[in-house]
Amino acid sequence: MAIYKYQPYYKYDGPTHADPFREELDIEQQKENIEGFFSEIEHYFESDAKFERRDDYFIWITSDISQNECDERVKRCLNSLDLFANRTLYKEH
Repeated sequence: MAIYKYQPYYKYDGPTHADPFREELDIEQQKENIEGFFSEIEHYFESDAKFERRDDYFIWITSDISQNECDERVKRCLNSLDLFANRTLYKEH
């Protein structure tokens, strides 16, 4: 099993080609979206993963799925909340 670490964050770079009407979120909405990530992420996985939230705004995901598959699932959740994340491969068992 592998443990993957993600730290969600908000970053506004202006409108994008995919979202030409994108507007900057205020601080409260940014915080809500980041908190939402921690509650929503489990919905993007089946029972094939374990989640542990850390005080430093990291989430640790333990799973047998590949790094790429985990990244894709996390990315779908992040995109739904207009967020990005730093990722680290924590360790493999």
